[in-house]
Amino acid sequence: MARNDDETRIDSSDDETRIERVEVTDSTIPPLPGDLPPGAPEREQAVVRETETVRQRADGAIETERYRTEDRRRASRDQVGIWLAVFAALLLAGAGAWWLLTREDSRDVPAVEGLAVVDAVARLEDEGFDSDTVTSESDEPEGQVVEQDPAAGTEADSGSTVRITVSSGPGTTEVPNAVGLGEAEARDRLVAAGFQVDSQDVFAEKEPGSVVSQEPAAGSDAEPDSTVTLKVSRGTGLVDVPSVVGLTRAEAEAELSGAKLEANVVEVPSDDVEGTVVAQNPVGGKLRQGSAVRLNVSSGR
Repeated sequence: MARNDDETRIDSSDDETRIERVEVTDSTIPPLPGDLPPGAPEREQAVVRETETVRQRADGAIETERYRTEDRRRASRDQVGIWLAVFAALLLAGAGAWWLLTREDSRDVPAVEGLAVVDAVARLEDEGFDSDTVTSESDEPEGQVVEQDPAAGTEADSGSTVRITVSSGPGTTEVPNAVGLGEAEARDRLVAAGFQVDSQDVFAEKEPGSVVSQEPAAGSDAEPDSTVTLKVSRGTGLVDVPSVVGLTRAEAEAELSGAKLEANVVEVPSDDVEGTVVAQNPVGGKLRQGSAVRLNVSSGR
């Protein structure tokens, strides 16, 4: 509600008349929180002054001068501060609400190092995290988690990804060549490269005691401490087949055994004395050690 107070004052002298009017306007400002209670609002006043001077010049003419000034009283400094404080509080409240609405739920990352990769992934999922798996050579057993990022106990957003490094087992080593070497030298070379060695004797044209083949082959990659199998020559193994026809069965078997051959005895009817070797196959030449020679032994009539 506005109120206007007007005041008019007239001053006269012999040659001039001055008229001064003062208008005072009051307006009510709505109270702020913490201001005066209702019924005692602060006011803002506008004071307008008008001055009019009337003179009569020597020639009889009338001269008039008018002046108008306005003075407005504004709200107090305390009230401006309150407005600023309220505005700042509203800004802070809005920022807090925005943070509450947009922030991610966070939690501690579980420890999965040392677990099998399947168990590690399951634990992360149970705790609300995704997983990204990479493999790396390691002395740890294949399939075991050896590293995680973020580390266990780190606070991270729910649904974020934890990178886990899984052991692919020990790295591989190139297998050195052993073929053509003597068995002892070949064994030493492979052991020095970190391999186990298994030797097997075989008949071969190579010099006895020399390596004729290996598995895995030279130049291939194999895990350290794995086994390399060597085939070692025991020579050709060929021996002369002795003639045992006419000998008794016992004598023939002993002769073949001495030549490192086996006897395959077959009894046949014959006019020769029972138990006598009447034929053999082969009758001569060479056989590899351990081969069998067929002996036909008389069973009599």
